[in-house]
Amino acid sequence: MKPNVDLVFDVDQDFYHASSLYAGLDMLARRGAIELNFRRAERLELDLTSDSDTVCLQVRNPGSNRPMLIAIDLHDQSHIFATAILKQCDSYLKRSFHERDINELPGELACKVRPFGLNYACRTTGSTIRIFRHAAFCLVLRGLTGIRRLRHHLVLPRAADFEQLPTGFVEPTIVFQTRVWEANETAPGESDAINEGRVAVVRALKEAFGERFRGGLVPTSLALARYPREVSAFPSRRSLYTAMSKRNLIGIYTQGLHCSTAFKLPEYLAASLCIVAETPRNLLPVPLVPGRHFLPFRSAQECVAACQRLLANRELAAEMRRANHDYYRTEVEPSAHICRVLERCRGILCHETVSAAASEVGPAFRE
Repeated sequence: MKPNVDLVFDVDQDFYHASSLYAGLDMLARRGAIELNFRRAERLELDLTSDSDTVCLQVRNPGSNRPMLIAIDLHDQSHIFATAILKQCDSYLKRSFHERDINELPGELACKVRPFGLNYACRTTGSTIRIFRHAAFCLVLRGLTGIRRLRHHLVLPRAADFEQLPTGFVEPTIVFQTRVWEANETAPGESDAINEGRVAVVRALKEAFGERFRGGLVPTSLALARYPREVSAFPSRRSLYTAMSKRNLIGIYTQGLHCSTAFKLPEYLAASLCIVAETPRNLLPVPLVPGRHFLPFRSAQECVAACQRLLANRELAAEMRRANHDYYRTEVEPSAHICRVLERCRGILCHETVSAAASEVGPAFRE
């Protein structure tokens, strides 16, 4: 007997942030590890779809009479909670898990909240079919806005497009392609701090490494007007950027909006790259270890020094690539991630099932 997993689906869910969740569930279902059903909320369950950034799973263990309700909060902001869902669920997994904000909750709610881990924007053929089956008709009726949402999901790279073995060939180069934000796109005062920090890193890397640095600022109107010399000449289209990014030895990571953990970090892990990073603020179920999974930096000069260290030390670089590949396979790859979620929520899947599924993850598994 296998667990039954109902994903409580709504057409207004944020398909982009939830895409790797959909992909992981689909992978497990096609592998025979779970019985999966995407279903609409029933009349008495409408609170479960009241927040577009929170996805609910109802999981029934074989032999259990009562399903467990697992909520997965994908908000960038650590201080925002889907309170109506949090009150009902058995376990509440939060992408942006920051202890200070958890401690502000009443004790009976705070004890339900756990870190979710790293997600990123990807899909499988099966997850795309499920999205279209359950959402296409309603979204097409909404006209151009709905059609754009479907297209935006359809052009996401597949999970396998990000993946690369740690022994795969990479060039001794550094990638960092990022964007700057308008003031109305961020919290008050946040855009200037984020933009200036990212621009300083781009400038330092360009100066220190010349053609060995690949990237710069995504060519938005703000970047072109304010920082024209730092604008990237490399592709920003998702599929082309993904292919370009994984060819480099080192990926640079800076903190996302609202102190969230940006998708760059799991994308670099999937490609088994070395990582030079501002230390992520939010907690993960299994921490990334400085010196093992990434070299930390707090200034543009420290970023350059860390890159020079990795370029000069092949053994260190090879060890980091192996460590990041292992972390991806067990904690980030969509099906392994969902296995861990189910395992940590009171052992919904038996340990043997989780371990077997995780062992199959990676480049050997393809659509």
